[in-house]
Amino acid sequence: MTEPDFRTLHYLADDNASAFHKDRYYTYAGLTHLLQTWQSRYPDLLAISTIGTSSEGRSIPLAIVTNQTTGPHYTKPAYYIDAEIHAAEVTGSSVALGTIDHLLSGYGADPVITDLLDHTTLYVVPRIAVDAVETFLLTTKDARSSYVGVTNPTSGLIPSDLNGDGLVSSMRFKDPAGPWKISATDNRVMIRREPNEYGGEYYVVIPEGEIANWNGGPINLARSAFSTGLDFNRNFPHWWQPAWKQPGSGQYPLAQPEPRAVADFVLAHPNIHGSLHHHTSIGCILRPSATYPDSEMPPLDLRAYKTTGGIVAELTGYPLINIFSENPISPGKPGFGISFDWMFDQAGVFALATELWSFVHTVGLTPTPLAEQIFNRSEADDIAILRYFDEHTNGRGFTPWTALDHPQLSRVEIGGWERKFGLMNPPGPLLPAEIDRLIPATLAAMGTPARLRIIDSGAEHLGDNLWRVWLNIANDGFLPTYGSETWRQTGNAKPVTATLDLPAGASLLDPATATRDLGHLPGRVSDYASFRHDGDYSHLTRAHTEWFVRAPAGTQLTATITTPRAGTKTTTINLA
Repeated sequence: MTEPDFRTLHYLADDNASAFHKDRYYTYAGLTHLLQTWQSRYPDLLAISTIGTSSEGRSIPLAIVTNQTTGPHYTKPAYYIDAEIHAAEVTGSSVALGTIDHLLSGYGADPVITDLLDHTTLYVVPRIAVDAVETFLLTTKDARSSYVGVTNPTSGLIPSDLNGDGLVSSMRFKDPAGPWKISATDNRVMIRREPNEYGGEYYVVIPEGEIANWNGGPINLARSAFSTGLDFNRNFPHWWQPAWKQPGSGQYPLAQPEPRAVADFVLAHPNIHGSLHHHTSIGCILRPSATYPDSEMPPLDLRAYKTTGGIVAELTGYPLINIFSENPISPGKPGFGISFDWMFDQAGVFALATELWSFVHTVGLTPTPLAEQIFNRSEADDIAILRYFDEHTNGRGFTPWTALDHPQLSRVEIGGWERKFGLMNPPGPLLPAEIDRLIPATLAAMGTPARLRIIDSGAEHLGDNLWRVWLNIANDGFLPTYGSETWRQTGNAKPVTATLDLPAGASLLDPATATRDLGHLPGRVSDYASFRHDGDYSHLTRAHTEWFVRAPAGTQLTATITTPRAGTKTTTINLA
């Protein structure tokens, strides 16, 4: 049997491509080459590094995007993006790479992008599960995050490519007890058999593969074949649970090098105020918490989430949902060890997750509740999706049913919805729309942090080389300078400080006042509600400080204000 051409089958870009292709997915070599090319082309805007090393020894790439001539990345408020913590969800890295490409190519021409890169930093980890993604892209196999811990099944249906087309599809075969029948409108579509319906041709539909140790009775799915190893997105410390309570969670929190590298990087970069974690594939924006209801979240944090998350939802066209109470699969059931919960509750970052790629939104069907999209699509919906694929992807996304003699089930037909590039990810021709959908939303989210500004400064001569030096500052941003209320309550939020640096020949009357604690400055989120008719507002986003300095006239002093979430600003004060 000829080996399938996975590069063509899976829409893979040339590993040596020096330009970003929106309609292609990238292997590790292609992704690495693209990042290196960008770095050489935009040395002032992009730095490439790594956050750690995978189980198989691959570097986990990091892109740092900011205008380095306006200050080091760590002195600016930062946004963080990661993708492919789940290996099968490869749309995420393409969206992350598309975001980088848009920022680099737009700097200097687009005023929004120019302002963002001058004043903020974007950290991008485009691929976390660097090992398993290679297997996903270059074989028929699937994985959650890693193959560590996967055992060979000894019984049950084991997915495999029986007809050699490079895909693991579905099998349908006739059975009087079957719950499905073929649509009379489009014979590719399987529809529900009515509860009281008998006398027709009915089908069982199961994954393509063979059944180990089958005796003719029930066909169970091979247990380890469908658990597919570790789930890095259940391995974070927030409410971590062992594998018998939370499948895929690993031996202990951050047991695997990949999620541990993410956590170490985030904690080492307290300038990160918000994050976006790319997943697939039901078309929504998720916000914390996965473990408790909104009533337990600080009201200001909930307002910030509903506002920023609402903007992302509006710009993408995807609904914003709380993953705990509005989960379409298991509402009200907590999820454990999830990265964006850890980001918010334990690192103080306003984290959102995307579920990219949705049949309903792509095809233009009327949006319905997510549970309806998953469990209760109509025959007309599926026919519309297929026709859209016919017109825009040359039919890819669905494999036509073809007959095959199965070694155990006799005559079957193999085909159905393509899992890798149909259900989980868009076929290549539909990928650009998903990238374009996320870019405006990402730029909007990047623009929400606290932003320190020095309003003015000066010095008043009091005589005998004594000066009163003063400084007024403000937070011009949407978020407060400490980020979230949740982070503030941990006691880990650093206040705004103002430090006066003196040259030789100058001294402070009180040396202990060189660095002053200015506390925290609220952001516009505090007033983000309907305008009150009484107009009873205070203005608390400013702070004032001063020092008494003894120095000769003409001396130059440097004042620096800083706090991790809002960055660093400096100014020169002349004693004149």
